[in-house]
Amino acid sequence: MEEKRNNLQKLMSILKNNNVFLTGGGGVGKSYLCNEVIKEYRSNKRQVVVLGSTGISAVHVGGQTLHSFFAFGIANDEEQMQINDKKIGRKLRELNTILSSCDLIVIDEISMVSSNLLDMIRYRLQNGNFKGRLLFVGDFFQLPPVNKNTQNTIFGNSLYAFESLAWEYFEPKIVVLDKPKRTSDKEFFSILNGIRIGKLDASVIDYLESLRENYEVWDDNPTILFGRNREVNILNSKKLSQIQSELIVFPALEVVHEKNLHIKRLESWKKALGVDENLELKVGANVLFTANKKGSYYNGERGVIVGIDDDSIDVQKDNLKIVNVKRHEYCLNELVSLEDKIQDLNLASIEQFPLKLSYAITIHKSQGMSLEKMVCNIDNIFEKSQFYVALSRAIDPNSLFLYYSRNDFLDQIKRSVEVDERVEQFYQKSDCIYIER
Repeated sequence: MEEKRNNLQKLMSILKNNNVFLTGGGGVGKSYLCNEVIKEYRSNKRQVVVLGSTGISAVHVGGQTLHSFFAFGIANDEEQMQINDKKIGRKLRELNTILSSCDLIVIDEISMVSSNLLDMIRYRLQNGNFKGRLLFVGDFFQLPPVNKNTQNTIFGNSLYAFESLAWEYFEPKIVVLDKPKRTSDKEFFSILNGIRIGKLDASVIDYLESLRENYEVWDDNPTILFGRNREVNILNSKKLSQIQSELIVFPALEVVHEKNLHIKRLESWKKALGVDENLELKVGANVLFTANKKGSYYNGERGVIVGIDDDSIDVQKDNLKIVNVKRHEYCLNELVSLEDKIQDLNLASIEQFPLKLSYAITIHKSQGMSLEKMVCNIDNIFEKSQFYVALSRAIDPNSLFLYYSRNDFLDQIKRSVEVDERVEQFYQKSDCIYIER
């Protein structure tokens, strides 16, 4: 606990006079430290805006998307944005009011922000008289920029945020977390870090080959990570049908609080949320928790349903402790300026039990989870970062089985571990601050 407090104090000290890019691999505590910074600011009555680069990212951090907050609409660059701005004068005045009184803006998954998008953000901040600090969070080794504008590319590859003029303008100090928080196995963490940076020497390959021999993992109902939804749905349905107890369906409880909320925005939020509109469960089903509740459960923890009521579900965790699970409320909020005060307006909410069948889950939906017993199926991995994201969910490598059905395992690994030279050079040339050393 003392170390966590020290990390927070060091980061707060750097933020006093600088913008910050908080980075590091999976499972090093970026999200935790970011949340502690937000709490610290808000406890001192300072205004914080929390943004995600995508809908899923916004859900993870409990904030808005960049596009909705900054009112970018369909614009892909500053020129398009300035044309669109002529139609949204009132919205821009409200945005500028918020920006001028904001002390900190957090942008999660900065690696998915293209150079054009960061330049657009700079334009908004300059016009809005923003005098606060920026906290970028993410890892350029993991998720590449989302970019629909082909002009903003080099030979078809998107330009990263750090390649923009805005990055030079913001001059963020690069703060690196490099101590494992998810796993206590130092060798496993070292192997993961090698995969993250594209290091694929004999020791890494031998280690990965050894994970293909952890057959005992199959004996304990592991969670299987797949690259695609199709395999997940088939396996979960099959396993649920084999349980000889009554099927109970829990519909999500949806409430729209703002009558002018656009249906497309609502649907986009619900898709990013990933909450089951009709959650199908049975007594005896193996489940994963999909949220954190201090002292009760964490995101990715396993259990078995032992009792079901109308408004609660009893789950026995692997440690044999039984917890009573209530519906979790998910809120779609938007910052607005009302009577010269910045307020969080609740646009819509959904209530659903924070549970999913644990037999299978997509790599995509496993992000943020810590999994105890898992099989990583890499047959259909189609994004380079998926392999690293999947492996880094594991708490204990002894409870991790690496599955690949074809005979070109080494070629598949090489395809999955390629990294962008521009990212390598960025980290190598940057003057990084390692606050845990």
